[in-house]
Amino acid sequence: MDVYVNNKAVARDLSYRDFTEYSSFGPGDYDVKVYRAGSEDTPLVDTSLNLADNSIITLATAGKLADIEVLPISDKPGSMNSNRVNIKFVHLSPDAPGVDVTTGNGTVLFRNVSFKDITEYTAISPGTYTLQLREAGSNDVLLTVPNQSFSGGRAYSAYAVGLAEGEPSLQMLTPLDGSSYLVTDGNGQNESVLDSKQADVNGDGVLDTVSLTGNKSGGESSFADDIRLCVRDGKTGGDTCAAPPFNAGYNANLFLGDFTGDDISDILVRIESGGSGGYLYGYVYTMRNNNLVKIFDSEDFNADSRYNAVFRDNYKVEVTGANTNQTYTIDLSGRKSDYSDIYDQNGRLKRPVTGEVLGLGGLEPVDVDNNGDFELVASQRIIGRNNADTLGYLKTTLDWNGSKFIKKSVDP
Repeated sequence: MDVYVNNKAVARDLSYRDFTEYSSFGPGDYDVKVYRAGSEDTPLVDTSLNLADNSIITLATAGKLADIEVLPISDKPGSMNSNRVNIKFVHLSPDAPGVDVTTGNGTVLFRNVSFKDITEYTAISPGTYTLQLREAGSNDVLLTVPNQSFSGGRAYSAYAVGLAEGEPSLQMLTPLDGSSYLVTDGNGQNESVLDSKQADVNGDGVLDTVSLTGNKSGGESSFADDIRLCVRDGKTGGDTCAAPPFNAGYNANLFLGDFTGDDISDILVRIESGGSGGYLYGYVYTMRNNNLVKIFDSEDFNADSRYNAVFRDNYKVEVTGANTNQTYTIDLSGRKSDYSDIYDQNGRLKRPVTGEVLGLGGLEPVDVDNNGDFELVASQRIIGRNNADTLGYLKTTLDWNGSKFIKKSVDP
């Protein structure tokens, strides 16, 4: 099916059990229409919806096709505790009776929940559970779902979907709710989780959760501003956060790995600037005494990696380090026709021409020595007469020497 909000498509070709990402809308009234996929003739559902300020809502289709409707479901519990799990139950099986939701040992989480009912959140301990649907008030088990893992400080919904009699059969889905990673600010923006990974980054032997969050204004753009790096301690549940010096851009992402050789993961943050230059903001953080300490900054790298690029006779370009006087040569003889405006037929320059070596454009973690520790490989694009004239790249390998990253090699 396709879903339209105020006559604008927000989801296309959704199938049974599909979930979309959350979309950002301001508070107010909205018209919601649901169509068969690829058709805009007659809506299956045409309804209105009021969104309150700072709300986080899932819209679920409920019922069989003849009487399908859209059910708004709040995904925002009253409070969150890092040592507890918030979970609610949503009954979306049209032919199933009222049910009790229990754990495998019979502990009742929710009682007598009927079709289209949405429970309040209840708090349980983090862990791995077997969940069961039992006919309300009895021990008759309708469905058993093993190995459901729930993490502390997170909110989940348990959805009963499918049919008690027929196909598709009765099933339970337990997605993570948006309140676990979205924080509305009341101004039409959402603080979203841009990337999240787990590793032991403080050396206590317990997996920590490392996240990048930022404000996104909705739509399909990967741009975010007010980007923050946060580490949630896997043992204590406490959060340690820092803002990168340049904290706005595109496709912000994380890599966790050991750069400093202490067998503890460090944190690589990369944020694309956007635009034709293709610049990258890159930072490496390490945890020291439960504080985030920045040990690599792309601006420092750029200041120490300035080069001059000068065209020479015979289709050569010399790239010379401003700080080192190390010179690299690029051979353009295989592209003579591209440079007929600046070289004569004998390969001599018609006039002086300079190029440019741009700032950091790429930053990759590579275990160059195959010893389990990562080096940084930084890329800088070399351009000629204009930004579209790419001559090549400088690749700088950076290695941690115990106190800072130093240049191990530079290769054109």
